[in-house]
Amino acid sequence: MEEKIITIALLPYSKAEVLRSLLEAKGIDSSLENINLIQGAVATGVKVRIHAKDANKAYPILNKLLGETERTGPKSENFILIPVDFSGYSLKAASMAFEIANKLDSSVVFYHVIPQPDYFTIPYSDVMAFDAGLYEHLKGREEAVNEDFTKFLSKLKELVGKSVWETVKMEQIVKMGYPEEDILAYTELHPPRLIVMGIKGPSEDSDAVMGSTTAGVIYRAEVPVLVIPEKAPLLNLASVKKVVYATNFDEKDFVAIDKLVGILKPFNTETTCLHIGDLEEGELAKTRLQFMKKELKQKYKDDALSCEMIHGQDVLAVLENYIQDNEVDILSLTTHKRNMITRIFNPSIARKMIFHLKTPLLVFHA
Repeated sequence: MEEKIITIALLPYSKAEVLRSLLEAKGIDSSLENINLIQGAVATGVKVRIHAKDANKAYPILNKLLGETERTGPKSENFILIPVDFSGYSLKAASMAFEIANKLDSSVVFYHVIPQPDYFTIPYSDVMAFDAGLYEHLKGREEAVNEDFTKFLSKLKELVGKSVWETVKMEQIVKMGYPEEDILAYTELHPPRLIVMGIKGPSEDSDAVMGSTTAGVIYRAEVPVLVIPEKAPLLNLASVKKVVYATNFDEKDFVAIDKLVGILKPFNTETTCLHIGDLEEGELAKTRLQFMKKELKQKYKDDALSCEMIHGQDVLAVLENYIQDNEVDILSLTTHKRNMITRIFNPSIARKMIFHLKTPLLVFHA
C-alpha cells in the first residue's frame, strides 16, 4: 500500500526551503512542489509535502518557524507595540501610544518590517546561488531604514516632550519579512497590553478604507488594537472624555469591557455602552439593556460607565450621528462574528462613512 503524502504548508519559496532544512535536520523526509524553474516559485507559493506518519513531528517545527507557540493562557506583557512605517499618521499613533504607556507604566516596542523582496534563487542540489547586487541593495535598504528611524524618533521626542520621553522605556525592532504576518507572530510570542497603529484614509479615486496590514492585524490579533486614523486630531489623552463601546449584548462584550476599563482607568473618561437596534427588537432589547446596566454597575461601582440604546434602521448612519452629536473621542467594539467591524469597513459603503476616518478605533478580539 502506497504511503500517503500530505501538504503541511504553502509558503514563499525562501521560507519553504528553510522549513525543508529544519524538517530534514529532524530526520523527516520532505519535498517541495509548485517550484517554477524559471521564476523560482509560482505566485500561489510552494507546497511543503511530507509523509502523513510524520505529521505530529512536523507541525511543531512549522509552528515554531511561523512564530506560533502554545501558551497556557493569554497573559500579556507590560508593553505597547507600535508598528511604524515613518509616515505622519504613524507618528501621530506613536505619540498617543507613548502617552498611554506613560500613564500605564508600560514600556514601548517600535516594530518596523522591511518588505521581503519578491526574489527567489534556483537550487542546484545543495547549492544556492545568490545575487551579490541584491545583497548590496538590501544592505542599503537597512541603512536607509536606520536613518528613517532616527529621524522618526527625533520628531516623536519633540511631540511627547522630554519628561515623558525619558520616563518611558523603549526598544526598536527592524526585520525583513511580511508586515502583517511578522507583527502577528511577534504578538504570539510576546503578547503586548495594546497594539497602537496609524492608518491612512482612502484616496479620492479609491474605495479602500483600511490598509491590508492594519486590517489583518485588527481581525487576527488576540490583543486590543488601537487604530489612529490619519485625519484624527492629535489628542492629548488628558482631553479624551467620551468613549463609546458598541454592543450587541453578547456575553463576550463583558470581557472586552473589562479590558477597556483597565486601559482607560488612568484617564478621566466617561464610557457609554451603546446598542443600536430597530423597533422590532422591542422588549427583549430593553431587558438585555437592563441586565447589562445591572451587571456593570455592580462590577464597576467607581467608574463612569453607562448604557444606552437608540433605534434606527441604518446602524452606521445612526452611529455616525451619535458620535458627532456627543463629541465622542474613541469608538470601541469587538471583532465577534466580524459583524459591526465588517459593516463599518465594507468598501461598498466607504464613501458614506466619514466619522471613522477622524475617530480613533479601539478593537478587541472576541
